Amino acid sequence: MDRVPIAIVGCGGMGGRHLLGLKELHDTELCNVELVAACDLRRDNAEHLADDAERLLGKRPLVFERMEAMVEALPDLQGVDITTDSGSHHAVASEAFDLGLHVLCEKPLAVTIRGCNMIMEAQRRAGKVLSVAEQFRRDPMCRLTKAVLDAGIIGDPYMLFQISAGGGNQIIILPWRHDKNQGGIVVDAGVHTCDLMQYYMGDAREIYAHTALYEPVRYKGSRIGVAHFYEHWVGEVPDEIEATAVDSLVSLIRFESGATGQWTTFVAAHGRGFSQSGIYGSEGSLHSPGARNGGPVTVCLDRGGELTGDAVLHLVPDFHLDPTTARLFGEDRWGSYDFTFPEADRKLVAVEYQEFGECIETGRRPEVDAYVGRKALALVNAALESGVLNRPVTLEEVESERTAVYQAEVNAYWGI
Repeated sequence: MDRVPIAIVGCGGMGGRHLLGLKELHDTELCNVELVAACDLRRDNAEHLADDAERLLGKRPLVFERMEAMVEALPDLQGVDITTDSGSHHAVASEAFDLGLHVLCEKPLAVTIRGCNMIMEAQRRAGKVLSVAEQFRRDPMCRLTKAVLDAGIIGDPYMLFQISAGGGNQIIILPWRHDKNQGGIVVDAGVHTCDLMQYYMGDAREIYAHTALYEPVRYKGSRIGVAHFYEHWVGEVPDEIEATAVDSLVSLIRFESGATGQWTTFVAAHGRGFSQSGIYGSEGSLHSPGARNGGPVTVCLDRGGELTGDAVLHLVPDFHLDPTTARLFGEDRWGSYDFTFPEADRKLVAVEYQEFGECIETGRRPEVDAYVGRKALALVNAALESGVLNRPVTLEEVESERTAVYQAEVNAYWGI
């Protein structure tokens, strides 16, 4: 199989996570992309990723500090996987398109809607593929949840609940996730949730939210990040930082379908953390475990009691995972799975890579394209705008940039 030559741009912790996903795909007959370059403004980061790539893939990619030099040295390069910090996505993706490259971009597509719109305009000029690396919806348990909803098993969906608390006053993953100008943790994690809620319930129409910053100072904890992905940079994390991004959001969502949602994310919660989600319909309820944990979907029906795990599969006999996901996870129908978080994480990244390569080769549209990626960010940012304006905010006014009071400071910081 001919493989599409690509580069990873942004060689920190997320770049390393994507490299593990590429290794997962590399070890199958489905591999359709080849890593030929690693690019980072910090050459030491790029060298570190290149060393890991040589160990994992058997071939060391070339190292660059600038994309322009990379394209000049590698005229056959076709695409880039952008895993830089979120605040730079608008600039890096736009430059990649102007250099004639296809783009796979980590979520969020940008940290403001203006940033998203800049990228989308650059894509239109270039006529290239843009895929947003949004993992959660691709998880087998999330696919099963969607299949149950689409089959009408719980009737017409009325109400969604998505509520979580945790974090205390520790630095979550890395310091930039507490920086408003880099999006902050509510954007960085919330865009996953907002994509998933709209994947299940359809587009949101408006949101009314209260936001707050409870922990203005964050402290280095005993562990940085998730799994082991960020250990290389632990020594660079200061003992404490000033937080400027909100750490609490409580909201009410109205979907285009008429359904209602209640989304709360509280990342300044001391003591016991928790996460709960549920969708209630006219004939029962559905409770999803979320992504990358393999927990079973549970369905509670007025007419048939509670079903969980493999029993839920009997409700949707025509449900099957796509061939790539089925190959990587080992089955095309899962009621639950036992893979660890790192294992599931890299398998889902592998799915994203395979789709990216296929879209470049065939011209087909990615599942999470610019419009889907922007819609997820629009719901997060509409909530943040609502928190400032103290009124309901529609996604349409945010996507069209008619409302951007919260985002104005961030746009000014980035000069856009």
